Amino acid sequence: GTYFGAVPSSLDSQHSFPQFQHPSHELLRENGFVQVKYVKYYQRCLRERERLGVGNSQEMNTLFRFWSFFLRDNFNNKMYQEFKKLSVEDARAGYRYGLECLFRFFSYGLEKKFRPDLFREFQEETIRDYDSGNLYGLEKLWAFLKYRKDHAGLEVNARLSAILKKFRRIEDFRSAAAADDGAAVAGPSALVAGPAQE
Repeated sequence: GTYFGAVPSSLDSQHSFPQFQHPSHELLRENGFVQVKYVKYYQRCLRERERLGVGNSQEMNTLFRFWSFFLRDNFNNKMYQEFKKLSVEDARAGYRYGLECLFRFFSYGLEKKFRPDLFREFQEETIRDYDSGNLYGLEKLWAFLKYRKDHAGLEVNARLSAILKKFRRIEDFRSAAAADDGAAVAGPSALVAGPAQE
């Protein structure tokens, strides 16, 4: 094949390589989860995270993504607690990929199977994220509430309900983020008057 008009690679026609499949993909395959493979994969990710530092491990990012998908259909409390702990730890150090995977797990996982305990934690993490000046968790919660067919049993935190009233459409999140970016450039006093602050 060619790459954006480039000369074809000599590897294209001379060798046939077996398709490489990352361990996280193999573990997600239907009936593909094997505890021994997972433990090795998990340990490798944690070793790389320790060696390279928080937020610098691509393997750790694959583990966050794996957890986000796997736990939706195969909830395991120990695995979930580790996911949450490490993603929050990374976010505190300024690396949000794991936390964003956690929010996607909450939103899509609760859509598949509603669990009141996880919904409470979704809200707690959303408030923490919002208080840190981020809208990602709030946007995921908003989308979950907007598109969920069955609203029975959904008790939304009063503070979150008040905050969410400012967001009627998905575009409102982009406008608020842009206003916050402008407020940050204008200085601290502008943040007080910014639309996403309360």
